[in-house]
Amino acid sequence: MNIPKLAELMGDIDSRYILEAAEGDFKMTKRISIKRAAQIAAACLCFVGLMAAGWALFDSKDYLEDYDVDPSYMIQDKMVTSDGEGRYFGIIMCRNGFRLMGSDGSAGENAYNICDLPGCDHTDSSICLALNRPEFTGLSVYDGRLYWTARQKGADAAETLDTVNIMSSALDGSDVETLRSVSGDVFTDTQYNKYIRAHRGYMYFIGVHEPEMSFDPETMSSHQKDPDEPYVLNVWAEELNENGESKKIFSFNYENGRQYSYTSQFYVNNLYIMLRSTKSDGTFRRFEVYKIDLKTDRGERIYITDEYDVNNWWLDGSENLYYTETDSETGKTSLMRLDLNKGKPKKMFGLPEATVVRVINGKAVGIADRRVYVTDFDGKTVELDINALTEQVNEAYGYVGISLCGVDNENVILQMCDDACFALVPLDGSEPKMIIASCISDPGFVKWF
Repeated sequence: MNIPKLAELMGDIDSRYILEAAEGDFKMTKRISIKRAAQIAAACLCFVGLMAAGWALFDSKDYLEDYDVDPSYMIQDKMVTSDGEGRYFGIIMCRNGFRLMGSDGSAGENAYNICDLPGCDHTDSSICLALNRPEFTGLSVYDGRLYWTARQKGADAAETLDTVNIMSSALDGSDVETLRSVSGDVFTDTQYNKYIRAHRGYMYFIGVHEPEMSFDPETMSSHQKDPDEPYVLNVWAEELNENGESKKIFSFNYENGRQYSYTSQFYVNNLYIMLRSTKSDGTFRRFEVYKIDLKTDRGERIYITDEYDVNNWWLDGSENLYYTETDSETGKTSLMRLDLNKGKPKKMFGLPEATVVRVINGKAVGIADRRVYVTDFDGKTVELDINALTEQVNEAYGYVGISLCGVDNENVILQMCDDACFALVPLDGSEPKMIIASCISDPGFVKWF
């Protein structure tokens, strides 16, 4: 944790008090001397108090913009993150498994492996830290370091599946360390639809615990041993130090007979859990939003409705929830804004096509038919040209697959070719580029198609 420059607070103390105390006017009366000494003492006490306040303000459990990169711009379950200052980190699929890499935002030839083993050629998955069985989610930048989770290395098969380590490194890939091993209970409780994120001094594990299943070899099918046992959405918080605390801060039981999907999103000191559910036949839609205060670990439901089919949603800091709605007759898609405090949706503007959209940093970003659209809140749409990028990717891999990862102040971040490539599409219309890609970084790369 960086420490504030508390010495600068001395500027708030009148230097005359200190100079006069040092030089001293020996003709000063005792009364004046006592008064001046009292002023100095008061100033020093004020300084000490500000030091204490500074330490309190810079507690890792508080949200501070300088320390915690805003995680709201990156979509859940994508294997990429950023330090907010032009450096990006991603997990790509390569010949030897999954490789953890960093980039300064320039072309992919400058990407580097997150591995500081001397002499490592990054090809042996049993040794290389860049190939250390990273989880598909969890990459985060916090307090100037990169955090992620990886399966246990060098353990037997059963232990490898059950144990996950919280890892950390400097942003240049040096100083790789294992902070702690995560309890098997945490991994079991969040085994399905897992989402992991470092935030406010903790690594949060979010996911669904499935009921115990049994397999029938005659019918080649699985079923629940206990039909009444529910699916449970859990949230665990693991402190980012060796002897830190471990705590379950949220648990939600799914109703039997309903199909659920969830999205989680961190914003400052809150975690939002957005749940969409329907009956098995698609009827009786329900949408719920829960807010967990990460300073008190108290959770509450702040919204529920069965009037609107809320899908493809995204929340901003003022608890406005955005989603898309497509008219069944015209086929036109609009961006909707739902104020969770007032409870009524409002149509904002039409979108160019039925796109996968995320509203981030005051922009609606969508992808349709290998095209990227960015619509400002005044309804003005700009299409970003990615033709040269898709041709480059197609030439390297033999196909092009695109999904949206997020958008920051400068770039739209894309994931391409089934986790093998990440690309940046600048919002200013300049040339897109691959930044982390197996076709460039993997020495054993072979074209798949």
